[in-house]
Amino acid sequence: MVSKNKRSKVPPGFGVHKAAGDFSEPSELLLPLWVLEQLEIEQLELDRLLREEVARKRAQADAAHKARVEEDWRSRPPTPPPPPVARNLTPFQAAQALTVPNEVPQAPPDTVAVFDWDAARERFESLKKHPSAVEREIITRDLQHFAKAMANGPWRSVARVATWREDLKRLAAEMPNFAAVVDAIQRAMALADLSGRPATPQPVLLLGAPGVGKTHFTQRLAEVLQTTIHRQPFDNPQSNSALRGSERHWANSAVGALWELIVLGKRANPVVLLDELDKGAHGGNHYRPVDALLSLLEPATASKVKDVSVDFEFDASHVVYVATANDAERISEPVRSRFLEFFIEEPDVDGRLVLAHSIFQATLERMVPREEVRATFARPTDLQICRLAWMTPRQIRMVSERALGAAAYEGRRHFEDHDFDAPRPRAVAPATSQRPKDGDGDEISVFVVRS
Repeated sequence: MVSKNKRSKVPPGFGVHKAAGDFSEPSELLLPLWVLEQLEIEQLELDRLLREEVARKRAQADAAHKARVEEDWRSRPPTPPPPPVARNLTPFQAAQALTVPNEVPQAPPDTVAVFDWDAARERFESLKKHPSAVEREIITRDLQHFAKAMANGPWRSVARVATWREDLKRLAAEMPNFAAVVDAIQRAMALADLSGRPATPQPVLLLGAPGVGKTHFTQRLAEVLQTTIHRQPFDNPQSNSALRGSERHWANSAVGALWELIVLGKRANPVVLLDELDKGAHGGNHYRPVDALLSLLEPATASKVKDVSVDFEFDASHVVYVATANDAERISEPVRSRFLEFFIEEPDVDGRLVLAHSIFQATLERMVPREEVRATFARPTDLQICRLAWMTPRQIRMVSERALGAAAYEGRRHFEDHDFDAPRPRAVAPATSQRPKDGDGDEISVFVVRS
């Protein structure tokens, strides 16, 4: 053994071998070279045998696993062949082949039942029984609707927003002229947290001149409540059928928006914007479309709303209604009394600036949904926001879209001041009603285009 303290020079024909022992460090042995070569050959042989043993055990384990899997497959009952694919089915035959679950599915968390499961199943089965040829088209539609509605049970989600306090506070800061409306929503949300029930704010009527941001506020409210939004205009006489469906005996009978939103949708509490409610005060033949809202705006009757086209009841009591109007005097008193009224003032200078930035940011998020791309755009300058601030909310949105399009077209990620120019109407030269009487037919038409 070679001493560690006094290491002598290795003589010719010898070499040092480190051997593992019971010491903290391997010991060094002075051995002849032929012995060292033999030890190396033995070590290589040991390594080879070890690798072969590991490979053999792995192969045995794989074979055993494969055998167990094959045995499991052999022990399973044979899978029945798939039913033959029916070809060239008529729409009615395809609807007749639809099925619904035998039992009501389990309710997911944060959901409510929006229709009676047993009644829906009974109606589904009755629709399949010997309909007349005249009814086949509408029954085909009804079967498709009920199959879709019952696929996941009667449950529809009502989001419980954990951050509603911060979100509503931010909304009030964005649109300070709607602070009173936000306060009413906050009280409804706090009461819902206390009771554990879904939040159902009272119907809200927003009064004020056009351009104060009523529609934009409603869209932002739907975002805070994490639900869908539907705009129902009342400047036409079809508002009743649009919400609750048209008469079933009509050839073009169609379901209403509430059926589409709730029964066929995913949310029990959509936001419904009743736009220009004052224009629905009078329809043809002494018909007033707004009167159809009387049962929808009362929670007791809204829980049993019947879609006229499908002729089936469902629960629409969780809908959040926001109505807009310019002249409240044109709304009938029974309808008007069901709303919380708020008169929205024109925003001040600071409010306009905040609103302009809010609408621009919302437009950016809508037009550029990918966050990593959206982050590459520079923020508009204060001057550019000021130019937007004196436009109406609709104009702000349109000009913001044009500015984003201009920057994208030119490959920029910043905005120029002229990107925010409002489009100017082009002057149209008056058309001449008569052509010259004299002439040989070689007239010249001149068009002047002004930029």
